[in-house]
Amino acid sequence: MDYISKVIDHLGIVSGVCREIHLAEEINRMVGVNDQQKVTTGDAVLAMVINALGFTSKPLYLFPGFMHNKPVELLIREDLKPEDFNDDTLGRALDRLYQNNPTQIFMHIALKAAKLIGAKKKFLHLDTTTMSVHGQYQQQEKDEMTPITITYGRPGKNGRNGLKQFIVSLITLSQSDLPIWLNVLSGNSSDKNHFPEVIKKFSKELAAGDGEEVYYVMDSALYSEDNIREVSPLVKWISRVPENISEAKRLIQECEAEKMAKSSLEGYKHQAYRSNYGGVEQKQ
Repeated sequence: MDYISKVIDHLGIVSGVCREIHLAEEINRMVGVNDQQKVTTGDAVLAMVINALGFTSKPLYLFPGFMHNKPVELLIREDLKPEDFNDDTLGRALDRLYQNNPTQIFMHIALKAAKLIGAKKKFLHLDTTTMSVHGQYQQQEKDEMTPITITYGRPGKNGRNGLKQFIVSLITLSQSDLPIWLNVLSGNSSDKNHFPEVIKKFSKELAAGDGEEVYYVMDSALYSEDNIREVSPLVKWISRVPENISEAKRLIQECEAEKMAKSSLEGYKHQAYRSNYGGVEQKQ
């Protein structure tokens, strides 16, 4: 009798959670399944999640080597084998995701997971971070398959102006830090322009379901007259007021520390003001 040993480690839990939120099925529903596909796009994504959350991950071209000692029939699907997950299969899956709006797919799956764990969506934190890269990354003519440009960013964004970069934009739930929306932007993108675009395009979908009023928390890049006029009819928002605005300068100068109320946080005080900056009634 022959025996074969397989390694599962913690990946059974990873696979179980993915099955609980119907990851593969939802992706296949949104992307579609070709009758000639042995490995569906959902299967491929599930395999890539398992790889990414393993103790050691492998690049796409070494994927069969990563899967060779894993119980694929238990983790993914019975009729699949490690050699089915080659770089061509995974590459085609990534192409299909791109063609079907990966941001929309991620948001749909993440909101499903948030609902499953009962995470509240009262406060949504929207922010960006830069990812610096090494290498030439030559500029090419843009076409519909060029989603972003890896290029030099705005001075001071990450303090590493000598490197090219791209930007990751993320919305997380304040209660659980669960990411529910993600997009990747060109390296020279501006938060000031990006934040209102996200609100306009996705605020209704992100707020749907709870029946609870949602607040967007963003940094001071949001706070300009045009931006707050644009987003205030759509959502409630919380932001830091930049100190270069004349009204903020005046309030800082006029504020008397002894008249400020003590905060529940040790060492902090606060004082509230009403403002009509940008024609929008707000509390500062």
